[in-house]
Amino acid sequence: MYVLSVLLMALCLSLSSPSFADEPLHVALLRAQAFNNMFDGFDYYYVTIESNVVQPDGTQEVTAVASGKFLDQTKRVKVLFLVAGETLVGGQVLEENGLPPCIVLSHPPETSL
Repeated sequence: MYVLSVLLMALCLSLSSPSFADEPLHVALLRAQAFNNMFDGFDYYYVTIESNVVQPDGTQEVTAVASGKFLDQTKRVKVLFLVAGETLVGGQVLEENGLPPCIVLSHPPETSL
């Protein structure tokens, strides 16, 4: 009985948790090399590929849109990436809506009383 309940619980957890194993190769690559940093701390985010153009030299220009939610705020970013094989060579932000990037102060703000 114990084994059956453990297997049932494992099945329920596997169905309810997000799985990135079935994502297209480019989505997984862009998550790992770009968007995980950009959406660090967000509740969740999604990535979709809008276009994928193969260049004569074998590289690919991939236009991707990522949108995520942090508390009650949303952020949407459209980026043009240059991908060579399984390596992200570079990228350019085409559109960005929502939360601005966080600015880390190198020193605490001065206050006067």
